[in-house]
Amino acid sequence: MVPKVEVVVLGVLAEEPMHGYDLLERFRARSMGFWVEVGKASVYQTLHRLEARGLIVGRSQDGRDGPDRRVYRITRSGRSRLGEGLAERFGELAPYETDAGLALGFSDRLSATQARDAIAARELALRDLLDALAEAELTWLARFRSSSGRNRR
Repeated sequence: MVPKVEVVVLGVLAEEPMHGYDLLERFRARSMGFWVEVGKASVYQTLHRLEARGLIVGRSQDGRDGPDRRVYRITRSGRSRLGEGLAERFGELAPYETDAGLALGFSDRLSATQARDAIAARELALRDLLDALAEAELTWLARFRSSSGRNRR
């Protein structure tokens, strides 16, 4: 199975070439952290591993306003690997697990007041999550709509 972090890195690089910091910023701007855990160190390790395997290529770029950077772009074999990783996940039967789900599973161990408070806290957290996801998705759709056609090959 293609590791999740590889799918994320290849998926973002499939849009346009960028350096590691931009990739992390794109990840944050889209609120991808709500559905996949990817740490800064694992992104940079993955970039090096993908480059060594020929799935991406990098080139050094002078940092006019900051440090020198390495800009990466996805290769044809990288696009194939991305496709494999996506295809594997579409049909995957996997449980949806959260810490909140675990806690709610034992809510019968709480007093009535604690249970009501827990349910209210979970409802508020879900509403906040939905608002953040909706904003991220709408922002992504707007950017995708404006760039649609420009990035198609």
